[in-house]
Amino acid sequence: MTLSFTKMKPQKSYQHVVEQIQTAIFDGEIPPGERLPSEMKLKDMFETSRGTVREALRVLEHKGLVSIRTGVKGGARVNEANSEAMKTGMETLIRHKKVSLAHLAEFRELLEGHAAEQAARTAGPEDVGRLEKILAAIREHVADGPDNWDRFNRLDARFHQTLAEICGNPLLEANLNTIHDNIHAYFHQYLPFSADALSDDVRDLEIILSAVRDGDAKSAGEAARQHVAKFSRLMEASMPDTGSLRKMP
Repeated sequence: MTLSFTKMKPQKSYQHVVEQIQTAIFDGEIPPGERLPSEMKLKDMFETSRGTVREALRVLEHKGLVSIRTGVKGGARVNEANSEAMKTGMETLIRHKKVSLAHLAEFRELLEGHAAEQAARTAGPEDVGRLEKILAAIREHVADGPDNWDRFNRLDARFHQTLAEICGNPLLEANLNTIHDNIHAYFHQYLPFSADALSDDVRDLEIILSAVRDGDAKSAGEAARQHVAKFSRLMEASMPDTGSLRKMP
């Protein structure tokens, strides 16, 4: 691996190091999985202090661009691109009460509706087959009784994530994955887990799948939005202390 970093300028500090390393990552000069040069080598390459290099690496780690491990075989290694940083950022907003679950549910309703519409426009036989396979697994799970909330949540999320994948828009997919990762943490607490609720969910997914299979974008979008709105109302009804998703922590 041959890297050509520019020497430090007196008026700049760790930001100069961050900018150059992240540019090298974005340009593919340092591919995912590749280890960065050691702190000592980076110090010499940038002609700066080791403290400045460490601060730059901490910033890159915070951005999700690298993972840092200590020890003999440690160091900074470039991460694969994923939505983890987006997920963490949204979780931070929720915990700091900058974003309520009502905001999250509203955003999800918009995105899920759009994803279903686009999936109906673009889905081929293989795509429909993937959705049918997931729905069959959900039906089987429901038939066994409401004894595994986690598995049901995973299957339900997989159905919605597959709709997003079919659209072929990585930004839409990343946003929906982030929403699911954050909102599902509250399902255990605020969604009634019963045979009726599971059966109702299956019926909704069947309607969405039928519209996607038929290429009916309008019906698919409406069904997806109604599905999300319904379960948001169920969550709100199960919150006796606050009475509103907008007051959720």
